[in-house]
Amino acid sequence: MALPSNSSVPQPDPDLQTGLQYLRAGWFDRAEPLFRAALGRYGERPDILHYLAVCLSQRGALEEAEVLWRKALAKDPNEPMLSYNLGLVARRQGRLDEAARRFRDTIRRTPAHVEARLALASVHMDMGRFAAAERELAEFIANIDNAIQRPEGEGLKPLQARARNMLGYTLYRMGHYSPAIEVLDMAMVDAGEDPARRGQILGDRALALGGLGHHDEAIAGAAQALELAPESASLNHVQGYILYHAGRPVDAIAPIRRSLELDPAFTAALKTLALAHAATGKSDEAVDLLHRALRADPRDRDAVLQLSLLHIAQERFAEALETLEAHLKSAPDDVRALNNQALALRGLKRFEEARRALKRASRLASDDPLVLTNLGRVLVDLGRAAEARPLHEHALRGLPGDSRLLGHYGACLAALGERDKARETLDAALAADPNNAEALASRAALDA
Repeated sequence: MALPSNSSVPQPDPDLQTGLQYLRAGWFDRAEPLFRAALGRYGERPDILHYLAVCLSQRGALEEAEVLWRKALAKDPNEPMLSYNLGLVARRQGRLDEAARRFRDTIRRTPAHVEARLALASVHMDMGRFAAAERELAEFIANIDNAIQRPEGEGLKPLQARARNMLGYTLYRMGHYSPAIEVLDMAMVDAGEDPARRGQILGDRALALGGLGHHDEAIAGAAQALELAPESASLNHVQGYILYHAGRPVDAIAPIRRSLELDPAFTAALKTLALAHAATGKSDEAVDLLHRALRADPRDRDAVLQLSLLHIAQERFAEALETLEAHLKSAPDDVRALNNQALALRGLKRFEEARRALKRASRLASDDPLVLTNLGRVLVDLGRAAEARPLHEHALRGLPGDSRLLGHYGACLAALGERDKARETLDAALAADPNNAEALASRAALDA
């Protein structure tokens, strides 16, 4: 945790003086009893409360540290470092809205507080608010660009590299792959010879290349990043993630496992490893990994969605509904979760409930191809194929040539009695994916 720049601790007091020296050296266990003794002598002074809270937070006693920081802030509401540290604690405890509010409060009091600005952008990224993160980082980078032009500005380049690295990753997560690569290339120039930063930038650049479908370049970029930082859990995961999305799930498993050896709490790696295991037919291992991710964070939306889809693929429809239940109570407008809920309900032949879930999802995301095609499938189940047809056609405008959507449309056309067009559409689905089970079944039914 950060320390205030100006200490009001009376230097003649030997315990406080020694405690500060220990704190700056990182010897928190030695500093803590000295600050507790000072608290007994001087009372709940904001500076002593703060230093003791730093010690507590470093040994993982976050709730106790938070109590002390709240007391300190009540006594000294104008000290930005106190609101900043409360933001860090809230973030570590998963209270992201509160963390964002604390960081904004810190920035309001101290507009030049660099760490608070970057922390706010990081919280936006944690919450999936990438457009907000992009705005925050773009403004920050513009300010640093101006400062770098001054004679003393050369020392800001590592900070600029860090901010550009974050912006490049944000653009990648937004699907803006080419702009992400441009920003990351600029970050490489600012990074100088720092191997850790250069490795991270190269890893994020490889992800953007993979997003563009340049899988060979992406794999080479990830390997180059790992040469710079071979013990990075993040970069080992990047390599595995890229290999998985390049259609090489077997090759992806080793680097992802390595990332988890380096950081057993790396939940993103657990989820990617689950994808790789599912793709290689090891569904039970994938389920175990996703349960492990959810034990670490029961609110992990991606793990909930991934696990529910895996249950649906295995025709464990009741388990899929159970997986989604708590998440949908807290996020009833989550379109992806509503879609998965409807797929599970459809599997249980609860077609009207499935239709209602998809109707709600379609009101929230009127152009979502998967929601539209699944709503069409349920309407066919209900004997309402004429209503389903325009939904399938709308979905295909969003994802033209998608084998799944073509298969669903072909089944709809067959239900309408348009056998020749249905056969043509199903053949197109099988040309795109010869293993499309639903299209194969519908085509066999037509032939029969």
